[in-house]
This record gives sequence, C-alpha cells and structure tokens, in this order.
Amino acid sequence: MIRVIYRWRVERRRQDDFIRWWHEGTVRIRSSKPGARGSTLTRPTAGDDQVVAIARWDSEDDLAAFWADPGGSDFPGATLESVEVLHELDHLTLEAP
Repeated sequence: MIRVIYRWRVERRRQDDFIRWWHEGTVRIRSSKPGARGSTLTRPTAGDDQVVAIARWDSEDDLAAFWADPGGSDFPGATLESVEVLHELDHLTLEAP
C-alpha cells in the first residue's frame, strides 16, 4: 500500500471550485482506476493558497497506470507543486462509523 501526497497552489477565489473538482475527480478515480483507494483533501493552517491531498493506492504500478491516463487531472487556477510517494508501513486509523 502506498500514500501519495499532492501539493497544489490554488488561487483563493477558486478554492471552492477546486474542492468540488477534487471531490468529483476522486470519486471517479476511485470507481474506475484499479488500485485507487481514495483520498483526503486538507489545507495547512498557515497556507491560505496551499491545498494538500493524501491519496491511497494499492501499489506504485496502479499509480503509474493512472498517470499514464489521468483523464482531466488539470484544474485552471491551480498549480501542482509536488507529488511524493510514500510506502505505508503501518495503518492504525479508525474508519468512521
């Protein structure tokens, strides 16, 4: 299992639209791309224009297959600044009831 951290700069006036775009895209990706386990969208406390998503994938191969055909992965007014892949060593979060 891997986690992928995506960091974007998003124009403040476009953030609500970005959140909707991200939500719809994540639902679409999770239902259509093998190995996609979903994602969480966050904003750092001190980062008014920064948005961070943490996605979960079964493997780097599944992630590579997604990137070979991401289908609509750009959002006007947002700049993807970095992508970091992390290997999950342990997972202890509780699922919501």
